[in-house]
Amino acid sequence: WTSPLSPYTGPDPSEASIKAAIAKAEPWLQVESIRDEDTRLEFVVQELQSGSVVAWYQGRSEMGPRALGHRSILADPRKKRMVRFINEKVKKRESFRPFAPSALVEHAAEWFDLGDTSLDANKSPYMSLTAMVKEDKRDLIPAVTHVDGSSRLQTVTPESEPLYHKLISRFYELTGVPMVLNTSFNTIPSEPIVETPQNAIRSFLCSMGSIDTLVMGDYIIKRKKPNLRTLLGEADKAGQYMLKEPAFPKRTGPATFQTNFEAEEGTMDEDSIVTTTKVRMPSRPMHHSKAEWVEMLDELEGEMLSVCDGTNTLNDIMAQYTAMDADEEMTKERME
Repeated sequence: WTSPLSPYTGPDPSEASIKAAIAKAEPWLQVESIRDEDTRLEFVVQELQSGSVVAWYQGRSEMGPRALGHRSILADPRKKRMVRFINEKVKKRESFRPFAPSALVEHAAEWFDLGDTSLDANKSPYMSLTAMVKEDKRDLIPAVTHVDGSSRLQTVTPESEPLYHKLISRFYELTGVPMVLNTSFNTIPSEPIVETPQNAIRSFLCSMGSIDTLVMGDYIIKRKKPNLRTLLGEADKAGQYMLKEPAFPKRTGPATFQTNFEAEEGTMDEDSIVTTTKVRMPSRPMHHSKAEWVEMLDELEGEMLSVCDGTNTLNDIMAQYTAMDADEEMTKERME
């Protein structure tokens, strides 16, 4: 072979599969389609340099153990705090674990000790080589420099991955740093790198906001923020007419509730009894076998979720439980 074999030999998701995955999780997502490649890359670069974490899902998946710019989580290598943040909040693992850079092949030798690159500068296309970061560069890229000054880099060429190379080039133009922090796109402990669009959205949502943006094909995806006006409705200033009808909350498919309590032998004090309520909803996009049960704040939250069947507004539900609380207070007063 005259050049390294392409690692991008996995399944190539269709536009239809991406749209279907987005549609299934639509209530949780804010989606924008940006067909113009330059505009889309400019958006991603601005996100990275501002300190955001971006999930990058493009084309065929990678063969082998490394994420090489098709199923990756990206961040700014200049920001040291990214190491602890991505490890603890995104990956949910030990805070000291190191991260690797994806570097432009034409600038890699300026930042890393790669030996003689006169014949071949593409020393590490599979992120398999550990090299020392040059001493005068270490303070500039602390998020991808390990404690001993080393870094396991990926060299990116325009021939092997033109879109990823173009993204990093844009980041270089903006920051003067010809690389990005790159780690595998998986946020659920013990699960492998995401494969399908549905895997990607589930992993993105399970990051609970620690990943700011998912870029999947031409789509820019963010987690949808709660909208109280949509949920509660909106009336005119006089409060006589509804300008926007309230929503009818509906849980995602069937739900199983479980309540446990812990109390020491002989304990009758209500405050000493610890009650835990959990719910299992297999139809949720975030549902996965590693953590099927989601802990709720209390039993009341579980009860309120149980009546979210699409026939009651939030105002109806709140009125119902407010009335119940009032009845309980009246009963207590009568007993006293």
